[in-house]
Amino acid sequence: MSNDNKNKDEKEYSFIQEQIASKKKFKFRRMFYSVTWTIVLACIFGIVAGVSFCISQPAINKILGKYQDKKTVEFPTTTPESSSTGPDQNKPHMGSTENTNKPETDKPNNSESEKETKEETKPDTVVIEKYIQADVQDLNNIYMDLRNVASEVDKSILNVTSIKNGVDVLFNNEFEASEVSSGLVVANNGADLLILVSYDRIQDAKNIRVNLTESLDVKAKLQDYDSDLNLAVIAVSLADIPDTVLSNIKVVKLGESYPLIIGTPIIALGSPNGYVDSMEYGIITSKDTSTYITDNKIDLFTTDILDNENSDGIIVNLRGEVIGIITQKLKDEYNKNVNTVIGISRIKEIIASLVNNQERSYFGIKGADMTETALKQAGINNGIYITEVEANSPALEAGLQSGDIILSVNGTEILSVNNFNSLIKAGEPKSTLKVTIRRNTKNTSKDMDLEVVLGKKDR
Repeated sequence: MSNDNKNKDEKEYSFIQEQIASKKKFKFRRMFYSVTWTIVLACIFGIVAGVSFCISQPAINKILGKYQDKKTVEFPTTTPESSSTGPDQNKPHMGSTENTNKPETDKPNNSESEKETKEETKPDTVVIEKYIQADVQDLNNIYMDLRNVASEVDKSILNVTSIKNGVDVLFNNEFEASEVSSGLVVANNGADLLILVSYDRIQDAKNIRVNLTESLDVKAKLQDYDSDLNLAVIAVSLADIPDTVLSNIKVVKLGESYPLIIGTPIIALGSPNGYVDSMEYGIITSKDTSTYITDNKIDLFTTDILDNENSDGIIVNLRGEVIGIITQKLKDEYNKNVNTVIGISRIKEIIASLVNNQERSYFGIKGADMTETALKQAGINNGIYITEVEANSPALEAGLQSGDIILSVNGTEILSVNNFNSLIKAGEPKSTLKVTIRRNTKNTSKDMDLEVVLGKKDR
């Protein structure tokens, strides 16, 4: 009885019961939680690191100098003076003895050749011409092809905004004025994106911005300019351009303007009618005209595109190559409403010097080519006529005058203004040139040797 009560009491008061859990199950659960948390923390760390890297990448690139190795940019061209004699130069000439040294055994006899001729003679193929009627859809396809060419070139055209200080005429209050123009991407030197613009559009601007996308514009700086051509190059640091945006920007291809033919179709892009991002179709209406600028001669041509004082942009051929730059500064005063274009070939070297920020030599004259009649009247065989000597120029300091004829430079005969310009470009600033001139007075003509110390072209 007592034992039964004891067992009963133990059952009533035994409120703690132990169970031994499986060690394998516990270890698996703890490992699962550990791995899960590690993955979650790794994802969070990756996201934070990626965002931080994207934000800090431009600053890091500037500090580490990722885009500081600038490459020298060149725009090769073939001038008429250096071109080959023509496409027929490899053809045999009349009376050529090209086949006269072949052995007599190689020549078939007359009877064998007659048999072969009879066997190989076939009736002429009759060509049946089929009249194909073009419809409106064909015309639309042609314009679509032109549009595709323009779309490719548009990848090289960016809008440039210049911000300048202005003064209100009525109330004499200062204000900020902005102007939007078209810029042409001409080079990527590994550190900057170089953009060609009209100099007067960004001259004296306190801030220059380049629009890359609808929501992104970046700061640009003036690299170099040429006031005679009214052209400038601005630079945008590659560190400021996201890679995804840079991949959609294309460096334009510069073509040749020497072989232009009147009547050739062209496309005008940029702001040809005065409106940014506009486009015009037309043809070349004239060529072989030129204008003289300081120490140089520039080729011009015209198109039938409507022109106004705000026209700006480029002319491309149907292969999408730039063949000219629309100019307002170099227009003939009698043709103010004619679309006038600077031929690209003659100014490629100037654009390259602007892109590379190179010093350019300065002589300081405006010259003119002399005709055969003018040379004969002057009693000389070669030379260029000086129409103007610029103030404070090396030429003026050396004693050159308007009306002088430059005969040679360092012993090299001067045949044209372009020939003279090539010699000036070859000289470094502060180098001395021996210039032989012919000076005509009322009663006498005499040759003189002058020493000209080249200057540096102002920027």
